[in-house]
Amino acid sequence: MSTNDATPTRTRRSFLLLLPLSLFTGVFSSIGFAAFRFLRPRITVASSENWSDVASLSELKADTPLARKIATEQVAGWAVTEEQHQIYVLPNRSVISAVCPHEGCEVAWDKSTNRFSCPCHESYFAADGARLTGPARRGLDTLPTRVKDGKLQVLYESYENNTAERIKRS
Repeated sequence: MSTNDATPTRTRRSFLLLLPLSLFTGVFSSIGFAAFRFLRPRITVASSENWSDVASLSELKADTPLARKIATEQVAGWAVTEEQHQIYVLPNRSVISAVCPHEGCEVAWDKSTNRFSCPCHESYFAADGARLTGPARRGLDTLPTRVKDGKLQVLYESYENNTAERIKRS
């Protein structure tokens, strides 16, 4: 047998050996990559990306606090849930949370007394959210806002209950 006859045989054997090996590697790397993407926890989206539209600026002309609901996403591992939050837009376009800083009940605006009141433990807050009376140790929490494309947006943040200072929950 000449050397010219042996070369094509070795090339075919190498090809026939590499074909199943490359198929096996491709299939298992695809399965491994899919398992990794499914099992690894999702990274929490940075807070700068969680701005929620509150209302267009033209809608915010009242001289009393306006109640609004916003939706945010809560990420826990790879599960994402949507939450609704009550907020109040003040006449100066600042935004406060409707969560009482005492025990987390939802406050309501009382037009007759021009103040916020907590139905759970009788804490009262001024029209700007400052603490007036009751067991709450601080005023209502202000939330970061911005104006984008003619709309007021808010970055919803949650704070620890029953503390004198605002401690952001992580």
